[in-house]
Amino acid sequence: MNQHGRVIAALVRKDFFGLLPLVLLAWAVFMVTPVIAGLDLDSLGGDTQLWVSLQRNVYWLGFFIGAFLMISVLQLDPADSLNHDWLTRPVSRFDWLIAKLTFMVLTIVLPVLVARVLVNLGDGLGLAFAVSYAAGVQELEAVMFVPVLLAAALLAPTLRKLIGLLVSVFVLFLLPAWSATSPLLAAVGIRLGNDFDNLMWLQALLMSLAGLVSAVLIYWLLYLRRQLQRAKVAFWFMVAVMFVSIYPPESLYNWDRAIAVHRFMVGDDTPLAEDDIVLIGATACYPATLVDGALLQEVDGGLLMQAGWMEQQLREAGPGAMTFATPIRYREKTVEWFAPAAGGRDVSIEWRVDRIRVRARLQADSLSQPVELQRSFTAANRYDPLAAARTDYWLLPAAAVQAAADDPTARLTIDYDLALLSPASHELPVDGRRHHFPELGACKALRDDANNVIEIDCLQRGSRPALVSAQLIGIDRSRVDSSSRASFTPRWIEAFSRRQVELTLTYPGLSNASSVILTGYTVAQLTRRQVVTEGVLGDDQSVCPLPTEAGLAAMEQSRWRDSSPHEVSSVAVERGVRVEVLDWRNGLNPAAPTLFLIPGLGATAHAYDELATKLATRYNVVGMTRRGTGDSSKPDRGYDIARLSEDVVQVMDSLAIDSAILVGHSFGGEELSYIGANHPGRVDGLIYLDAAYDRSGLYEGQGYRLNRELSYSLPEAPPVRPAETLSYAAKQDYARRTGRPRTIPEGEIIA
Repeated sequence: MNQHGRVIAALVRKDFFGLLPLVLLAWAVFMVTPVIAGLDLDSLGGDTQLWVSLQRNVYWLGFFIGAFLMISVLQLDPADSLNHDWLTRPVSRFDWLIAKLTFMVLTIVLPVLVARVLVNLGDGLGLAFAVSYAAGVQELEAVMFVPVLLAAALLAPTLRKLIGLLVSVFVLFLLPAWSATSPLLAAVGIRLGNDFDNLMWLQALLMSLAGLVSAVLIYWLLYLRRQLQRAKVAFWFMVAVMFVSIYPPESLYNWDRAIAVHRFMVGDDTPLAEDDIVLIGATACYPATLVDGALLQEVDGGLLMQAGWMEQQLREAGPGAMTFATPIRYREKTVEWFAPAAGGRDVSIEWRVDRIRVRARLQADSLSQPVELQRSFTAANRYDPLAAARTDYWLLPAAAVQAAADDPTARLTIDYDLALLSPASHELPVDGRRHHFPELGACKALRDDANNVIEIDCLQRGSRPALVSAQLIGIDRSRVDSSSRASFTPRWIEAFSRRQVELTLTYPGLSNASSVILTGYTVAQLTRRQVVTEGVLGDDQSVCPLPTEAGLAAMEQSRWRDSSPHEVSSVAVERGVRVEVLDWRNGLNPAAPTLFLIPGLGATAHAYDELATKLATRYNVVGMTRRGTGDSSKPDRGYDIARLSEDVVQVMDSLAIDSAILVGHSFGGEELSYIGANHPGRVDGLIYLDAAYDRSGLYEGQGYRLNRELSYSLPEAPPVRPAETLSYAAKQDYARRTGRPRTIPEGEIIA
């Protein structure tokens, strides 16, 4: 070993024995941390809340002990003691630095890595992946504080001075929250509450770089140049850069710049076709209400409650202000096709659309300039998972409402900044074993038949998808997402990270749960879309009047009535489950055959209201609404064909019907076939109304894909206008307006 090696080894040995109690405590915590983090809390007895709290915070306990160990070893040899140390001759600054870093690796990094590898091997991971996953950074957010602590530890020679330094920095970052300093910061363009969502990694990156540069500069100034004052200036310059990073002036960092940076990093400037992403209103008129003086005192009522406005916001808007909701549906037409290993038809996986930002403004000739609307950040639905429809809540000041109320030029424009996410799907067997997939990592799925759920667990190392979802094969509505919003952190930053993704799928007994589809979504492109609507509330004001007394008076009272001559009853089919039964039997033909009507999926027995009335002149007619629909019970389970068919038999028993001609529409054919095969004595005949499928034809293979692609290309039906919901006749006018003159019974629409 050369002279430098002996010096470094001696320094490490000196620091190790000088901090031995702290080193042993740190090793104990580092070794137990991954064990506690991986505990199955369901199998533990006693105070589970204690275990939950410990599991959530054990990582941070290890982080703070490691930080304290790092600080302590630096302060064993502060800058003013390095001219002559215990070795009787000066120590090279390079040797000193290497010794300190070596000590940190041996006492912090190595025990953490060993503990993680052992736990990973016990979890059934292969050696290579166990080591790779153990080397990942679990909390990237915590890493950006390490350079700050390192810089402070280099600058402060004692623990007392270090605490004073960190407390002063902490107080400085709390200042913007004080009412006295907020107006001063606002005067220079720094405003609190800028919600940049998952674009905040830009700020975090700048903070981390500032801390790293400051630590290097302080080391150079103190340990090589002996310039304490300049080192202090470097530290507070770092603090200033971090302060501006957290509370950036709008002229420096705003939504447009952040989105532009992300668009540049995605690197796809290919223009999207106008119909690739379609945004349409989910309703013809936006739900709205006026804010009056009483509501300023106590906010209640449906729309205001959903919007969640602060009292101060309502007061500033003034009496007569209007709050309204804009439910917008997203329709993304690009589809990928996935072929399950078990065979059967291909599964369509749609690309996804994630909202980054949304703004709204009102323009009218009566307004001197466009009015930017306030958007509610307290509305409950803003953290909903990515969905086909999203609702925003807006507040329009009273002055703008009055100016635009009778102005036919009023236009509401909503701007959406969107990210288009492309899918890559994999089939995961539900066998409890780990399977490796690109970017998704090592994943396993375990079925819990007692709770009808599938628990999915993925360990990811390195770059990750922006979003991960899981679904049952062929059941799109079963999909669950790993997060409520996509992650836009660049891959080169996430290359150092690791993450555990946990998803829980609920499955009905009817479904095939032998495997599931896991899909990782990556950001393919960022785009901007506009929704421009005429009239303040989304159409011309003759169709969508303002919620004033005059506007409401023009709306007639709703007139709906179920005129079909049936008796409605509720029949118990099992404990806690009742189904709706409609009975058209009038007693005129007691010897006539009985027709038992079963509706299609999602429909109720009222779908037969008109047909049943005509059939009742020659037959005894009864209809049933299956569980999960209409006024029937909606239990969590019992939707397999055997149970649904048993419900039909139970109703027949309750009505003293020995046998009947079963009539099934669409999905009802499944129950017809099952009852005919398993209860032939209860069946006088089976009538399939578009309910018998050739499952080897249209709905398999290329025919199925062509059918789905055709449905994606068809336009959406225009939403129903308020006036078209006032009566059955008005609803029929809507059907004629949209080119759909087919008749749906009035009772079914009510149901």
